[in-house]
Amino acid sequence: MHSGRLIRWLAVLPLGETVSRSLGLGVVAVRAILLCLIAIPTAVATLLIGPLSFVGLMAPHFARMTGFRRPAGEIFASALYGALILIAADWAGRTIIFPWQIPAGLLTALAGGPFFLIAMSRSR
Repeated sequence: MHSGRLIRWLAVLPLGETVSRSLGLGVVAVRAILLCLIAIPTAVATLLIGPLSFVGLMAPHFARMTGFRRPAGEIFASALYGALILIAADWAGRTIIFPWQIPAGLLTALAGGPFFLIAMSRSR
């Protein structure tokens, strides 16, 4: 599948079902394809990594809340936010109760969960 097509789908779908259909998108099929392309890697990552994959769920929302609206920019910003969150969690996990360590995935889930819920409730 061509990535340009995926970027177009991601740019058109937020415009609504009527506009998407008028632009020639098969909305039901596109949503099913995107769901499979997203759900399968997410499930595998969660099985392999555990709570660390929580960052993969938070980062795109942070990117959107900070103003990145176009798909390509949002993907890049999500990767950057995810990296920054993990660097901060790893650093904090190593220094909070030195010489012991708190796993970065656990720290992101414990600290990021409430913050994420508050941020999402304010954006609505």
